[in-house]
Amino acid sequence: MSSCGVPRRPSVFALLSPAVMLIACGTDEPSPATIKVGACDGTQTRVEDELGVHVPIGSAIEWSTNPPVTGPHFPIWAAWDREYTELPRGHYVHNLEHGGIVLAYNCPDGCPDVVEKLRTIVREFDADVLCNAPVRNRFVVTGDPLLPAGVQVAALSWDAMWTGGCFDPYVRTFAGTHYRRAPEDLCVDGANLGGTLIVP
Repeated sequence: MSSCGVPRRPSVFALLSPAVMLIACGTDEPSPATIKVGACDGTQTRVEDELGVHVPIGSAIEWSTNPPVTGPHFPIWAAWDREYTELPRGHYVHNLEHGGIVLAYNCPDGCPDVVEKLRTIVREFDADVLCNAPVRNRFVVTGDPLLPAGVQVAALSWDAMWTGGCFDPYVRTFAGTHYRRAPEDLCVDGANLGGTLIVP
């Protein structure tokens, strides 16, 4: 049970102080537990787990958060260790369900330095012992123009996210803490949906 009285999977947020959880929960409906982390006006949010129902590819999905980190998604996940120009959210939420990390960015005028920093995180992350070649890790980097206003970078896992107005090295910490924390801890490659390989 969460401190809000709602059943949920165990997470690092269980370590938050009761005062933080009370602020997050309020007195009525449970709400995401949010804390400020790092620079760039960074915010880390824990989201209550939702059922990962498969819906037809191309379906319009209404998620409980922006960006989405739980709930309905497409039946096909994207190939790992790749960068996508704009991977549809219905695919990348499925990647999250398999214990992966999605590093998303929104740079209408371009931000090659930020994208390279996200690629570097993927390249430098330790190899996943559950993965077999050609997969090294469960990471996806993608542009996402639907990120909220003021958010340039988002690090996502199942039921958790970090969002910020710029790149912050905390993204590495988030990835290390939340990697493989999902209902389906599977390292099976997904479909190559037009991505470019980041890790050779």
